[in-house]
Amino acid sequence: MHTRIKVVLGIGATLVLAGFSLFIFLYYLVTKSFPRTDGSLKVAGLTAEVNVYRDEYGVPHIFAQSEHDLYFAVGFIHAQDRLWQMELARRAGTGTLAEVLGERAVKFDRLFRTIGIAKLARAIAASLDEKTREPLQAYADGVSSFIRLNKGSYPIEFDLLNIEPAPWTIEHSLIVSRLMGWELNYSRWVDITLGELVEKFGEAKAAEIFPTWPEGAPIIIPEGLKGKRVASLAKDFLRIEQEYRKFMGSPGLQTGSNAWVVSGSKSVTGKPILANDPHLMFTVPGRWYELHAVAPNIEVAGASIAGVPFVIIGRNQHIAWGVTNAMLDDEDFYVEQVDSVQHPTHYRFNNTWRPIEQHVDTILVKNGTPILLTVYRTHRGPIINRIEPSAQFSRNLLSMRWTGHELSNEAQSFYELNKARNWNEFQNALRHFAVPAQNFVYADVEGNIGYRTAGIIPIRKTKSPTLPFPGWTSDHDWKGFVPFDEMPHSFNPPEGFIATANNKIVADSYPYYVSNLWEPHWRITRITELLKNQPKCSVEDFQRFQLDVFSTHAREIVPLILKSYEGQEVKNADVQTALNYFRNWNFEMRKENVATTLFEVFFVKMIHNTFEDEMGADLLAAYDTLASLPLSVMNKLMVKGSSSWFDNIKTPQVETMNDLIHQSLEDAINELKKTHGGELKEWQWGTLHQVEFPHIFGGEKMLKPVFNLGPFPTGGSHATLNKGDYPLGGSFAHYVGPSTRQIFDLADSDNGRAVTPTGQSGQVFQKHYDDQLQLWLAGGYRHWLMNRAKIESSNYDHLILKPTQ
Repeated sequence: MHTRIKVVLGIGATLVLAGFSLFIFLYYLVTKSFPRTDGSLKVAGLTAEVNVYRDEYGVPHIFAQSEHDLYFAVGFIHAQDRLWQMELARRAGTGTLAEVLGERAVKFDRLFRTIGIAKLARAIAASLDEKTREPLQAYADGVSSFIRLNKGSYPIEFDLLNIEPAPWTIEHSLIVSRLMGWELNYSRWVDITLGELVEKFGEAKAAEIFPTWPEGAPIIIPEGLKGKRVASLAKDFLRIEQEYRKFMGSPGLQTGSNAWVVSGSKSVTGKPILANDPHLMFTVPGRWYELHAVAPNIEVAGASIAGVPFVIIGRNQHIAWGVTNAMLDDEDFYVEQVDSVQHPTHYRFNNTWRPIEQHVDTILVKNGTPILLTVYRTHRGPIINRIEPSAQFSRNLLSMRWTGHELSNEAQSFYELNKARNWNEFQNALRHFAVPAQNFVYADVEGNIGYRTAGIIPIRKTKSPTLPFPGWTSDHDWKGFVPFDEMPHSFNPPEGFIATANNKIVADSYPYYVSNLWEPHWRITRITELLKNQPKCSVEDFQRFQLDVFSTHAREIVPLILKSYEGQEVKNADVQTALNYFRNWNFEMRKENVATTLFEVFFVKMIHNTFEDEMGADLLAAYDTLASLPLSVMNKLMVKGSSSWFDNIKTPQVETMNDLIHQSLEDAINELKKTHGGELKEWQWGTLHQVEFPHIFGGEKMLKPVFNLGPFPTGGSHATLNKGDYPLGGSFAHYVGPSTRQIFDLADSDNGRAVTPTGQSGQVFQKHYDDQLQLWLAGGYRHWLMNRAKIESSNYDHLILKPTQ
């Protein structure tokens, strides 16, 4: 053989061998952390054997002989499937992301150290009663035991960052809980954005675009702040938070959730049926981890959060419950007068000077120099406009009071809720719940249904919207909290059903200010219609309701569009075609639908054409961040039919609503032609409206196809029960929607239904990483089993956790 050929063959063989070796190495790197799901494992910390059966979707059924061992096993199993997710949440809440992610995460660490979530978690941990501490400690020990047992075999994210997870503590579970409370708080965006609107346009004009504020009701800028631009002090604060959300995979704020329940009188089974689908930003892994946990005196099944030992949405053998965001205004801002702009040491309060609490913190930065951060606090809370170095010379300081800074015991709430047997025990469990305020929907096997708002509602001096307040007086300090027994609740209403969809929960006559931000009425209207029109409901009916894409919003607005063209000759052929689509539309927003595309793009154009000329791009972008604001306001203005906002101040003529309708429809058609081409009949909603489940590593171009899932075409919109939120300021990407769908049949604990995208596992390429995604996209459900004999006789993976001694 020729020498040159030998060399070529030798090089080829070497390359093949190297490639094969690389494949084997990468395969090992990815799969080494996949969880053991059958056989047995000896685990230090258990007192007796724990049996874990995983169904075909990896959902664990955990049977323990004591509560300690149960919560220990829950921690161990959470860590098996979601250790990276738990580590990421822990680092976000403690402000230690920059240690592993470098300079780009420094601003996020500044944000969360200023908010003080870790400090608060330490204070709450110190105040816990022993009954609550025990399950939290057992859970932490279970997580830490897994970390020790699997040293060197952690998920690939740890390898890519060259780090190891820290042992888990009680404080870490409290951080995960309070971090979610922060993420589900929206009132700060409302206070600051609406404050900017008032400062720019005055009270009268701004009032017209305030959400759900009664016609003619006053909006009062406190004395001492009139004529001053103070809302902008929080701009950097909100910008960093928005960047954090984008970093985690969300282009905006997530809003919404549906929950409803029918009594036995409206159920085909004669017992209540309860449904819940919380709407959160899509990520991989998802927010929820489903499990079934059994020990003496406790059996509970449903959706948990990795990092917390309790079921958040679920049922036991006596009751079931679901949750939606109560949308309470649980945060206020105060402009502080200080003794020094550059180095403040005291702030003025009621004609005296109080010392500012100062704490110097050190942020460690991967491959960078440590950064010192000084956090300032008043008696209300942290100063939030000193986060960025560029703000050090701000002439005013802005402090923040948040209900999340109060000592509370949500862990006790869910521990007791998981074991509650009736309405009274359910209510008593919720007395400990503070943040984030939630609407809890209830059902029990005795046939009762109920509703409770849980969370702390500040008592304020005024019922007006809470714009930034003067901090040098106590006039606007909170006067306590609304007593639990005076908070909204209902028990066995005569209608035979209860529904909540982030809608307004109290009448204007309610003696306390609750909020001025609610989701538009579209979803609650649709739920109510469906429940009223169905004499007897089944589990299958509830599945159909959760998948419903009928838009009451479109039903309300399309007639106004058509009316605007009455008596006019429409010369534009594309506009004529669009109007015909609207005339023949049944208002269902399916992914194959063309009318949906035309309507949604039109409505976004209508918002921008109405507001951008006066607000400007930056203020409108802030206004658009929380989509329910411009959506509900635009709907209100169009139903009203006239407003000075419809006039474009940049043109000499005065535009009317009809003028803007015509312009917006033409703009929508022109944009779709530019971006999608082809004919109108090709503009199916699913070509624009697509869902992607991002992983935090998916922001890197090379890693995106490895970790991210999607995009996939979807139906729905902001207005539909099957929610399809998209950002108003950019693409129509579906980024918020049903994060889990749960249905509980109180007549049969083995007749529950659920689906949770994308799957149980947080480990890429593991079979349960995405095995519920196609089921979710197709509108399918899994069946819940709670009967132990049926579970043991099923062909489920069976893992026995054994004590070492």
